[in-house]
Amino acid sequence: MELTSSGRPYPLRFKLSDKAVPYHLKAVEYHTEESSISGAQRVIFGTEPLDVTVPMFKDFQPSIAVEAPLYYIIPPQWKNVIAVLQAHGLILQRTAKSETIPIEAYQFSEVVFPAATFEGRTMPAYKTHSRQERRRFPTGSVVIPLAQPNGAVAIQLLEPEAADSFVAWGFFNAIFEQKEYSEDYVSEKLAREMMTADPSLRAEFEEKLATDAGFAASPRARLQYFYQRSPYWDPELNLYPVGRIVEPLDIQLQ
Repeated sequence: MELTSSGRPYPLRFKLSDKAVPYHLKAVEYHTEESSISGAQRVIFGTEPLDVTVPMFKDFQPSIAVEAPLYYIIPPQWKNVIAVLQAHGLILQRTAKSETIPIEAYQFSEVVFPAATFEGRTMPAYKTHSRQERRRFPTGSVVIPLAQPNGAVAIQLLEPEAADSFVAWGFFNAIFEQKEYSEDYVSEKLAREMMTADPSLRAEFEEKLATDAGFAASPRARLQYFYQRSPYWDPELNLYPVGRIVEPLDIQLQ
């Protein structure tokens, strides 16, 4: 499917409509009884035919949609992601030199990792927030134009809220890892300096202490509160490295 940025939303996820139609099903008789093995109800099928009518839900509506960009751009170090895009037959181009480009970017919040893997992957849950920025991409960054036969595949892989996106399947889990930390004795000194310099920050902190019992009971969370608001916090934590380009490109490509 070849796509252009038409202004029309492209659906990423769907939900079933409440509308149902009757469906006549050929079945066999059955009954249930308590299982002496599992302790739960088990189904026992017979051999006599049984005609039943059940509701069939077959009307889907988009639940999440996004406007298609003109291009996506990916820094070259994400080699596993780029290899999968190539395996899908997508047309990829690379920047001939380092470029600073206006993009739409995603920032993630409320990131939660599951207790167990699925099909060998650790699949996070998260919320996304879109923002505009200018970002510098190094030489060899991969540009994926959406005006190509498999453009819809790129959207399903690179839009984080798509069900089978790279982010959903854990390809970008490294961006959710905090790489820099502060020792407690440093954070203690920093917090006092920040509250002295900014009375409004002190008031916000004290209000959170009074209203959030979990926060108040966690020494780490209390120190992290100040570290996150300091100049030393990593601005790329939870920041999606893939950019959405919505304006025509005027850069040199290989």
